[in-house]
Amino acid sequence: MSENTSRGRLMFASFLTLVASGVGFATRASMAGTWESTFNIGAESFGQIMGAGFLGFGIMIFFGGIITEKLGYKTVLTIAFLLHLLSAVALFGARPLFESLQTSDPELATAQTFRLIYWSCFLFSIAQGLYEAVINPMIAQLYPENQTHYLNILHAGWPAGMILGCIISYATIGNTSMFAVGMWELPLTSFALFVLAYGVLAFPHRFPQTVSSKTQNFGQLFSCFLSPVFILLLLLHACIGYVELGVDSWVTKLMENLLPNSVTILLYTSFLMFILRFFAGPIVHRINPIGLLFCSSVIAALGLLWLGSEINSVGMIFAAATFYSLGKAFLWPTMLGVAGERFPQSGAVAMGALGAAGMLTVGLLAGQAIGYKQASNASAELKKIAPDTFDRYAEADSKVFLGLPSYRPLAPAFTNAANAAVKPDGTIDTKEFDKLKASLLDQISRSKDTEGQLKLDTQVTRINQVLLPTIAEDAPKVRAANLFGGRRALTLTAAVPAAMAVGYLLLLGYFAMTGGYKKIDLNGDQQN
Repeated sequence: MSENTSRGRLMFASFLTLVASGVGFATRASMAGTWESTFNIGAESFGQIMGAGFLGFGIMIFFGGIITEKLGYKTVLTIAFLLHLLSAVALFGARPLFESLQTSDPELATAQTFRLIYWSCFLFSIAQGLYEAVINPMIAQLYPENQTHYLNILHAGWPAGMILGCIISYATIGNTSMFAVGMWELPLTSFALFVLAYGVLAFPHRFPQTVSSKTQNFGQLFSCFLSPVFILLLLLHACIGYVELGVDSWVTKLMENLLPNSVTILLYTSFLMFILRFFAGPIVHRINPIGLLFCSSVIAALGLLWLGSEINSVGMIFAAATFYSLGKAFLWPTMLGVAGERFPQSGAVAMGALGAAGMLTVGLLAGQAIGYKQASNASAELKKIAPDTFDRYAEADSKVFLGLPSYRPLAPAFTNAANAAVKPDGTIDTKEFDKLKASLLDQISRSKDTEGQLKLDTQVTRINQVLLPTIAEDAPKVRAANLFGGRRALTLTAAVPAAMAVGYLLLLGYFAMTGGYKKIDLNGDQQN
């Protein structure tokens, strides 16, 4: 078998690892309602399950780079392969575990089932981090003549997996799905098919050596951290994580008051990202990677400003989303290409450090920060336009985020019900409030916590005595405030890619003064 055929199959196998990760993430994100009704796993616990993915990925992608340089690409990929399959197998134990404990102790049944699903997700994220630690430097070595182009193609696997996962979720998960499969475990573990496929493709082939195996100098792997340019790249990649994954995590929520089904915006932007990443090579040949990153940052900033403006038509929303997608599509993989071309002596460590900076920013900062911007601005807007409505819908306690001004958030249960109660023709549907009351009463009946019962009972009282009599007046104002908060969050987030553009402009100036952007080989020599 020729070398080109071998590297082509390793490239496709690496692509499938990201498809598997995207499918797993998208299907898992659709499970909130199913797990709540089946195992009584609430929103807070579901948030912890989703957060486990960011945490494990962010930690492992950095340390995975070091492990990869010590053990080699094939060994680490094998470990990730097994962990990914183990995470799928664990999910099939959730239902039997819950049923075995439910009769004797319902609360213990929920708690133990939550732990099993949580650790399944954590194993999944560890496998994701190990994949990235392997495939990014390996593809850079397999295609040294055009690293940025092939890394962009490689990372088209993530949006491809997101698209497939969304389709699988829409078709099989939930009460409104097209096909009732009976077992939610089947669509949720469908990622394992792609895991098995890349295993069959990859493992029979010979893998390239890692950088440390070639140079026999393990300490040299960490030399990138002595470079001011690399430190700036780390900061910029943290911002990329904030812009790309942070906004993607929130965009369906921020757009829910503008679109009939806000999931379509995530599907659409994922499809555009999948297509666009195949065209990075010709662009890089014209303007170099730093130029592409600068242009992408400017376009992403303008796209977020457009999405955050007062546009109401579906067509204009998708036009703005198209512009934003054009900006964000090339950022993550092109940065990995720059690390591979400018710091080849650091191998998997340099790329792993960039990935960790991006993912940890998402897990520790981006989601909460965007949520703060949305919630605080929605609260301030409602207080401004309708003080009486604000008093009815705001929670009693204030919230603070990272020392920023405190605010009284609007109670999620009430605002969600108010939004749902507004029909397209402007009339009010009080059935949504009946559903909310029924849900709260059910929680009261199952709760053994006196304080929790009192809090829930107070909510039911507020619905009956305070919210229902004024729903016709309040609902449109609450909806307008939430819409304002979502738009404002997107507008403020545009500052992040704008700051990135300044950083890339500094790098363009630096390379212009030092002879231009050039690749560096393992011997430290620059290549034209």
